Amino acid sequence: MEQLFTEVELARIESAAREVGHSSRDWVREVVLQRLRGEWRQDFEDAIWAVTVYPRPGGPLPELHHLGCWVPKGDEQTLTTAEARELFDTREVQLCEACKPGRFLSQAG
Repeated sequence: MEQLFTEVELARIESAAREVGHSSRDWVREVVLQRLRGEWRQDFEDAIWAVTVYPRPGGPLPELHHLGCWVPKGDEQTLTTAEARELFDTREVQLCEACKPGRFLSQAG
């Protein structure tokens, strides 16, 4: 995360996170990815979702990640929010344990 923001921006983020009792990473995730006032934010609907694929005996296992996840290396297939939500709803992807993208795609939220 430190690579994404300037020192001044990080200081502001850390201050805002302390005010609400969150870590700076959780604060950024909430601001960028979660729903606001029960409505999906437009920038969230335009988000990109990475899919990593792991080989396994029963066939390849696709795993879904949100853009802020550290697991993808950058050359993975990407999905729109609508495509990611459809795969999530039909359970055609495994959700990354590191970033838990399902919390952002669930309609119940």
